[in-house]
Amino acid sequence: MRSWTFLNGALSGSDVTSDVVGKYIESLRVEEYSNASINRRTQLLGQAFKIAMRNKQISSAPFIPGLSEVGNERQGFFETADFEAVIAQLPEYLRDFARFGFLTGWRKGSIESLRWADVGEDVIYLRAENSKTRKVETMPLEGELAAIIERRRSAQMVKDGNCTNRLAEFVFHREGQPIGDFRKAWATARKKANVDHKLFHDLRRTASRNMIVAGVPQAVAMKITGHRTDSMFRRYAIVDEAQKREALAKTQQHLAASAGRKVVMIGK
Repeated sequence: MRSWTFLNGALSGSDVTSDVVGKYIESLRVEEYSNASINRRTQLLGQAFKIAMRNKQISSAPFIPGLSEVGNERQGFFETADFEAVIAQLPEYLRDFARFGFLTGWRKGSIESLRWADVGEDVIYLRAENSKTRKVETMPLEGELAAIIERRRSAQMVKDGNCTNRLAEFVFHREGQPIGDFRKAWATARKKANVDHKLFHDLRRTASRNMIVAGVPQAVAMKITGHRTDSMFRRYAIVDEAQKREALAKTQQHLAASAGRKVVMIGK
């Protein structure tokens, strides 16, 4: 029977019971995975069991529940002060990584993938295989982004196991290695900063909202963040309560001004 890596151990298909699946789901919840992300993982598990049953490798499959994704869209975003508070608590190797995400709205995986070979004189190229659009994307090095890349150049030299110097391949790295899973470091920094539950992915929503509030045309903002569709971008460009309040006040002022205008009748 084929063994699978499951719940930090190797289990055969017959060992993966409904109870084990339930514990797996709970472990993902503890690690702050969304219902949608959990469903994608368990969906792959279910497909593997279907294939095994079709090939007569097993005679039965465990029950794999599908979690509700209704209202699963997160509404989280960072105010600048909260973001800076978290940044101050992050390990040094993650600070520029997070700032890049805050400014561009790029996905964690896209930022992780950046190599120095992708950095031009004044632009960054995101390879098609690392882009959600599956097209080459570019990011001009403007303002703080240029400063981030300059800091990363200063951190490019690292020591290997033989204490010899070498240049890191990746723009953002940890002692020369690609940035891996940092959920624990992120959660620790967030708690120390006394910031409500926020995920790194919330930076994507934050960047989308900030660009729209700043008056950036949606088409241009989508090119920066890499959103493929208007509907997905609109989900991320969240309007907060203060913006709604301001919009209502402006609308009511406009209506009041309109009501006070004199109507001049044009004679026949």
